[in-house]
Amino acid sequence: MKTKVVVLLSGSGTLFQALLDAIDAGGVDAEVVAVVSDQPSAQGLERARTHGIPAIAHPLGKGGDRAAWDRRLTDIVAEFEPDLVASAGFMKLVGDAFLDRFGGRTINTHPRCCPASPACTARVTRSGQG
Repeated sequence: MKTKVVVLLSGSGTLFQALLDAIDAGGVDAEVVAVVSDQPSAQGLERARTHGIPAIAHPLGKGGDRAAWDRRLTDIVAEFEPDLVASAGFMKLVGDAFLDRFGGRTINTHPRCCPASPACTARVTRSGQG
């Protein structure tokens, strides 16, 4: 059975594309079931649409309620019942609601946080309830 993956991204989606290429080449036994971005104009969303993958924009407005944004992000991702969430150039830190649900199933593929900020690494990879 293929691993169901939701990809979080903020920009062009080159890491997402690399994952798709690896899947197509048979190197990764997975299926990307959705792509979510905090940037409505992210090119990665268009990449997803081109491949027939649901693409959802979930921006956090200036001065927005970060906890509410995180809860909604959690709900959006949960709709796709992923086995794994890949943060692939997602430039927002996920919060407690998200990590409580997906913490043990979330990986960060972008070097922005890691290893420069061990706290970021710990938050993304801590065990959570599935």
